[in-house]
Amino acid sequence: MFYVISYDIPDDRRRNQLAKVLKGFGTRVQYSVFEAHLNRTQYEELKRAVAGVIDLSEDSVRYYTLCGNCAGRIEVPAVGEVTSALKQLSFDMQLPNLTHDQIRSRCTEQSFTRGLEYFHTGAIGNPVLHGSTLSATCQGTEPTPYRVCVELMPTTIAATSCSCPYDYEGECKHIIALLLTYIESPEIIYDIDTLLATLAGKPKSSLLQIISELLKRTPTLTPIVRTYADMAEQAESDITPTADKPTFSARVSTYSERVDGIFGRDFLEQHQLRDVLIQLEKLRQHAESLVALGEPELALVILHALIRQSIARYADTLQRGELPRFVNKCTKTFAQIAVNLQQPTEIIEHCRMLLELSFDGAPVFTLLLTRLLEHLCSPQASTDLQTTIEERLDESPDRQAHVHLLLALYAQGSRTEEYLRFSESEGENYRLIHALFTDQRDDAAWKAIEEFSLSVDEYSRLLDSTIATRIPRFTDKLLTSLRNHHPDTALMLYQRLIEQAALSRKREGYEKVQGYLIELRALYQHLERENQWSVYLTHFENKHVRKRLLLQIISEI
Repeated sequence: MFYVISYDIPDDRRRNQLAKVLKGFGTRVQYSVFEAHLNRTQYEELKRAVAGVIDLSEDSVRYYTLCGNCAGRIEVPAVGEVTSALKQLSFDMQLPNLTHDQIRSRCTEQSFTRGLEYFHTGAIGNPVLHGSTLSATCQGTEPTPYRVCVELMPTTIAATSCSCPYDYEGECKHIIALLLTYIESPEIIYDIDTLLATLAGKPKSSLLQIISELLKRTPTLTPIVRTYADMAEQAESDITPTADKPTFSARVSTYSERVDGIFGRDFLEQHQLRDVLIQLEKLRQHAESLVALGEPELALVILHALIRQSIARYADTLQRGELPRFVNKCTKTFAQIAVNLQQPTEIIEHCRMLLELSFDGAPVFTLLLTRLLEHLCSPQASTDLQTTIEERLDESPDRQAHVHLLLALYAQGSRTEEYLRFSESEGENYRLIHALFTDQRDDAAWKAIEEFSLSVDEYSRLLDSTIATRIPRFTDKLLTSLRNHHPDTALMLYQRLIEQAALSRKREGYEKVQGYLIELRALYQHLERENQWSVYLTHFENKHVRKRLLLQIISEI
């Protein structure tokens, strides 16, 4: 997305500090005006950096967001030019001054030690910097080197990825080795931006010769080059009106075929899937970059194709967690882009196709898709989707996921009676009770609480909701109802509330603990479980033995 940032700062020191911050994100076009091409993460980082400099009581800062079409209509009749995305992202990006302590904070001590060993033994190969993206290969224990990538921000690390199977605490040793290379041996990192600047002056024939040679040496690049070429053709067709412009579903199908070419035709072993995922991730990142260039619709089509084919080809893998994690990342990127899309018609088409996919794909993907649809759906789309879910619910690979989506659509469409009836028929007791309270049918809600037992987590969610603030003494009423109708659940909820109150470290919190303990003891006695009460109280006192004030207060029980 294209941003214009202007400011009026009366204090010289703060004004200079702000200018330095903005130079790390964009290009100065006037004395107090900057232009910047940023993704959502970078934009949030910019705002946080600005907030750390300005005085809210004296300074004025304004952010203007322009879509690609609007940015393309900026006129500069005199001196100057509009900031280009390539120039800013490639040449003006401020890179962070990382330290060993920052790297240590992102991993375990063992990963840091092993990463240091990898760095010193030269495991990192072909490190390159392209804009803010640092990438390389790292020779690990497998014959094929791992692909390592780090996204840098002006002051920190935005994201990391590695094709290795490490899935534990913090960064893996391969990422640590690359970060140490960035700190200790920056001279061996090749700057792709310098290469791009050189290529920009080359004739088309020379560029085609270079691409041809690359494809000869690395045939696996062919599907990616083909996909990027199709993207360029599609972007041109979007600009030039034509009677034969492809339909939305045809565009998705076209890109799905290209993504399928990356997967290949055969079953994928684990090491082959890792290589495929590296290429798929590059496409996902390219989709993100298209938003900054004013092409959010094309970005969503590419993401849709990535989601669709990753789900379709899941059966051709060992069906572990890599593809579901990648699809989850794609759905999050999709949701972030769709929020700002100004064409609801295309979103409706996306929703229809994604809903069909949620019924036809493997169960591991159903919840990911229904959560995305819940985020995307507008009132215009909800009616059609409701009908489809109602007709196909018995076919669902994850019935609860589709039930929750249908309830969300009912709520969005203000179809309260359908919501209540359906939640009751599906045994969605928490949603039924919450909806009754929200609709201020309190008598019916309390009756449902008597009839249906919820989990302790669900009762806690009720206590943390706005319902508890609307209804006087809601906590006391809920506990009374549970003591009378669901005493075993009441025991567990009391224990949850006691632990929460004990965290306050203040007298009023400890006095609340005392009150709950008195009521809990009475319930244990009513259930004739005095021995369990003694065990619980002893355990609680031992757990909080260092809280002298708490022990003093509850000693009066």
